[in-house]
Amino acid sequence: MRLTLLLSILFVSFTAQASIRSYFNNRESVTYRDPFRGIDRKGDNLEQVVIDELDKAKKSIFVAVQEIRLPGIAKKLVEKHAQGLDVRVVLENSYNHNVLAQPNRNGSEDSDPNSHESTRYRDLILLIDQNRDGKITREEMLERDAVFILQQARIPLIDDTEDGSAGSGLMHHKFVVIDDNVTILSSANFTPSCVHGDVGVSSSRGNDNALMVVKSKPMNRLFTEEFDLLWTARFGIQKPFRGARTVTVAGKKITVQFSPSTRKVDWEMTTNGLIAKQIRGARVSVQAGLFVFSEQKIADAMKEVSSRTNISVLVESKFAFRFFSEVLDLLGVVIPNPNCVIPADNNPWSPAIQTAGTIRNRGGDVLHHKFGVVDRKKTLFGSHNWSEAANSINDEFIVVVDDAVTATEFSNEFNRLTRSAEWGVPYRITQEVQRMRDFCQL
Repeated sequence: MRLTLLLSILFVSFTAQASIRSYFNNRESVTYRDPFRGIDRKGDNLEQVVIDELDKAKKSIFVAVQEIRLPGIAKKLVEKHAQGLDVRVVLENSYNHNVLAQPNRNGSEDSDPNSHESTRYRDLILLIDQNRDGKITREEMLERDAVFILQQARIPLIDDTEDGSAGSGLMHHKFVVIDDNVTILSSANFTPSCVHGDVGVSSSRGNDNALMVVKSKPMNRLFTEEFDLLWTARFGIQKPFRGARTVTVAGKKITVQFSPSTRKVDWEMTTNGLIAKQIRGARVSVQAGLFVFSEQKIADAMKEVSSRTNISVLVESKFAFRFFSEVLDLLGVVIPNPNCVIPADNNPWSPAIQTAGTIRNRGGDVLHHKFGVVDRKKTLFGSHNWSEAANSINDEFIVVVDDAVTATEFSNEFNRLTRSAEWGVPYRITQEVQRMRDFCQL
C-alpha cells in the first residue's frame, strides 16, 4: 500500500514538472479583456500566458522572436533583469528599432500608404501615442514602446546583423527559453496585431495564432542550444545542420527540428522533409491551417495519401491563390507566373479536392497559423511556414507533438476556422486564370 502511494506521489510530481499546454488567441470557450482597447473578447490572452511564465523565472530568460511590441512582456523582462537574472533577446533586424527609428516613418522611401512598412508604422504610433495628440514623448515610449523599454534598461539585445552581414533570410523564430525546464513556442510574434488585435481597428481580434508551453528539461536543452548559436552570431546557414531529434515529455514524444538546411542536405532530412514524412504516414485525415503553403513536395506528399485520407487545408487569403501557392495544385488549377512560366514540378491534382481554401476574417486580421494535424494524433507546429524559404534560408523551428490531447485542441481550432471557410476556387480566381492563360497564349 505504501509503495503504491509513493509511486502515485512520484507520478503526480513528474507530470507536474513535465507537461504540454496549448493556447489559442481566438479560442471561443474563454474570454479576456484586451489591455490596449479595453474590450472583452474571446480567446486565450497569449501575452498574459508569456508574462506569467516569465514571472516564474529564477535564473535565465532567452527570447528569440522576430518582433516584440508588447510592452507588458518587455516590462517583465526588465523586471527580471533587475532581479539579476540572465535576460537576453534576439530579434529580426527589420524590427530591432524603437518608434523613432522606424524605417520609412516619414514616407520618404515608401510612398504607398497601404504598404506593410507604412501600416506597421501607423500601428506603432497608435500603440504608443496614448493621448492621441500626434506627438511621441519619452514618457509614452517608456510606457508602450517595447524595444525602447528594453534599450533603456540595457537588456542585452542583438539581431541577425550581429555577424556583420545585412541579415539572414529572416530571423523568424518565436520561442522563449526559461531557466532549464520551460520552453514557450509560438506562431505569433509578440505584437498587438498577432495577439490581441490592431489597436486602431475595433473589429480586429488579432491574427489567428497559437502558443504552446512545454515544461521539459530535454526540450529546454534543444532550444537553449539553438539560442546559443544565435547569440554567437550564427544565423541562417551559418548554423550547423541538426536533423530531427526526439524527446519525451510527460510520456509523449516531441520531435524538434530547426531551419535552415543547405541544399546539400537531402531534402527528406530537412524540416519540410519532416513535415512531408508525417503527412505520408496519415491514415485518416490531414488538417492544415497555414499562413503560406508553397512547398511543392509537401503538396505531393498529400497527393500520395489523398486516396485514403481526408485532406483539408486553409491558407491565408493573401497567399492562397498566388501562382506559387500549393492550394492551386490541390484544387487542380494552374496559374503561370508573371513570366508566363509554369514550373516543371507543378502538379495539379486530378481529381481535385474541394476542401482547400481560405477564411473570411475580421478587421484586416490574417490567418497566421503554421500547424497541421495528422489523424487527430499528431500536431505539427512552429514558426515554420510550409515554404522553401523557411526550409533553406530562415531561422525557424518546427515540432511534431505525438499527443492526442494536443492534436484534439489543434483540430478544434481548425474546425473553428472552417466555420468561416470559403472552399474551392473563387470566381475572381477563375477569371484571373483565364486572363493569364490568354495573355500567355496557353
